[in-house]
Amino acid sequence: MDNLPRFIFYASGILMISAAFTLISSEFLSMISNPTYVGLLVLLGFGLVYMNLVFLSGRRFMRRLQGPNPAPYVFALLVAVAPLVWVQIYDAGLGDSRLTFMFTVIVACGSGAFFGHRAGLKAQAKFQENLKEYLNQDEKTPDDLKRSHDNLNKN
Repeated sequence: MDNLPRFIFYASGILMISAAFTLISSEFLSMISNPTYVGLLVLLGFGLVYMNLVFLSGRRFMRRLQGPNPAPYVFALLVAVAPLVWVQIYDAGLGDSRLTFMFTVIVACGSGAFFGHRAGLKAQAKFQENLKEYLNQDEKTPDDLKRSHDNLNKN
């Protein structure tokens, strides 16, 4: 795999960002068990953050590849590990909402991987098109711009 160092960089970064977000926001986990709309909004907020982490990293990683790659799905697993392990270890006051939170994280990471993979394939096509355009740009330059120093008057 040509992109192994790049993959390891992305994977370790996404794991660290996910763990940092989980640790920083762990005080808000108790708000999920609130039966009002506040609990639902906090739960959706957590889901959106984890989904966007996977989506953005998957799209950005796949941009420079050629063809489909399972990297966004691996990123989804790495993002989901930190919050799922944290709610099992740390008593965050979730109570009966623990399974709801775990389900939300799994669905958010899965949908982020799915949509990130699709967006990554589109970004690949655009990146390759821009690269071909840039490489063909040298052939389109006029001759007087290629060697402009030849036309200088010698004194």
